[in-house]
Amino acid sequence: MRIKRALALCAAAILLPAASDPPPALAPYFHQGRFDPGDFGWMRGRFPDAGPAEVQAYAAIEAWMSRCYEEGVARTREELASMGIMQADLSETGPRDLQCGAVMMANSVQTRSAATWADFQRDLQEARPVASSFLLALRLTERGTSLRHGATLEEQLLVRVVGEQVLRKAANWGQGELADAPRLSSGARSVLDAYFMVAGFEHDRANTGWLKAQVDRGGWPTIAQAGTAGSNAAWLLVQHADADPAFQLRALRLMTPLVASGEVNKRNYAYLYDRIMLKISGKQRYATQVTCKDGRRVAQPLEDEARVPALRAEMGLEPFADYLKLFANWDGC
Repeated sequence: MRIKRALALCAAAILLPAASDPPPALAPYFHQGRFDPGDFGWMRGRFPDAGPAEVQAYAAIEAWMSRCYEEGVARTREELASMGIMQADLSETGPRDLQCGAVMMANSVQTRSAATWADFQRDLQEARPVASSFLLALRLTERGTSLRHGATLEEQLLVRVVGEQVLRKAANWGQGELADAPRLSSGARSVLDAYFMVAGFEHDRANTGWLKAQVDRGGWPTIAQAGTAGSNAAWLLVQHADADPAFQLRALRLMTPLVASGEVNKRNYAYLYDRIMLKISGKQRYATQVTCKDGRRVAQPLEDEARVPALRAEMGLEPFADYLKLFANWDGC
């Protein structure tokens, strides 16, 4: 998900008193604890034509987001320290708090194409009906896949990934499987992305909480317990639990002995290892995490570059050169 702008305001945040309830300007946008960006009126103070009271209200919202984000980072550091990890790069870690995290996702909306509040409102009017219809359809789909009493662990896991996968695919609006989606202006598309990011964040948080409870009860879901598809679904959920690196590390440690016995997919393990170890040590082992450098895709820092071909083969991964071809049609590099 695109969280860089949402996190940027936190980078220079100072430690303030503990984050509490959302500022008053946000109260109308919470319904039974769930955040709905609505008309984005809470963001009015971001625009140059805003009045002093609106600017002040938005500044309070930004301070609240920064505060609760930093508190989440501190909590994560404490959890990692209890697991023996004293240093970790948490600059890309998502917010822990459900309320401020949802607001941060909405606040990441790009407004460069909207010079005034009226411009932004036109973008919003274009995007909002599309977002509402899409999210309603997703909710109906999820309700239609509700589980019968006594559903197997595999069935529970497979249902869990439906919503988060749909929302991730929605990031490719107008391309690939969504090539026939309604065309939107660049400004409206940014608003649409913000709605999807809020929904995606809420799905990931709910899935992480559910999976943690499942692991507490029965350990990591193995292939014997959840089937191949269910085991893959469990990995997908923890792979997307980026707001909770300590849980990702716990899952990795639980999976480690299961790789040798064939109870965990080796490829899945490699992807999770790289994802969490980049945060903890700054280096990955299997070159599954790539970045853009000088106009081309390259591996992020490696433990031992010379051993990558053998390590990838050992985990059933394709050669790195072939892996990079999968990114050929991605934008931004």
